Amino acid sequence: MLMVAVAFASAASAADLPKGFVYLSSVDPTIVQDMRYAAADNFTRKIVPGYHAAECVLTVEAAKALAKVQADLRAGGYGVMVYDCYRPAKAVKRFLEWASQGGPPDADHNPRAARNRLIAEGYIAKKSGHSSGGTVDLTLVRLDRMPVPMGTGFDFFDPLAFTASKAVSPEARANRKRLVRAMARHGFRNYEREWWHFRYVREPFAGRAFDFDIEPRTH
Repeated sequence: MLMVAVAFASAASAADLPKGFVYLSSVDPTIVQDMRYAAADNFTRKIVPGYHAAECVLTVEAAKALAKVQADLRAGGYGVMVYDCYRPAKAVKRFLEWASQGGPPDADHNPRAARNRLIAEGYIAKKSGHSSGGTVDLTLVRLDRMPVPMGTGFDFFDPLAFTASKAVSPEARANRKRLVRAMARHGFRNYEREWWHFRYVREPFAGRAFDFDIEPRTH
């Protein structure tokens, strides 16, 4: 019995978050999560260090604001699906190492730029706002949870992913505008080079870089 109790306590403490952070699923379970760095379906082709669970973690304030975005969009037949939220600093370090290793263009993520150009061209940052817990990567989905056309996929390091790109279809441009407007109404600002990237402007830990791992939610 003692061993069971100790094991349970250890598992529970492993999933505890720093004060001010929360699992998005505990705030709004209707938001779809497709956490790309917790699996190999990302530009590194491997699970990224620090992602031990496919869970979106955000500051309490950002999570509550995102729930308001979801409510607004659902009234019009849409919702959001998140790809990445809080990002451990060790993951950012891994991205820099990956880019520095070099490699040819990748049709799925960097079709026109070699891997070792991605940092210089601003696609991979040396310090990420995700590590403070107030930045989220996401897309627009219908109520049946199917994504809508956005012009490119997530983490597509190319000018086609610039939010205001006129090289994508009219439908994709309209969907990008719909997403930007919905996010802006609740305090999120878009990064103009990535249509999926939004920062909560009133984030409480701006400028800080946390490095705790993302563990499975236990309660």
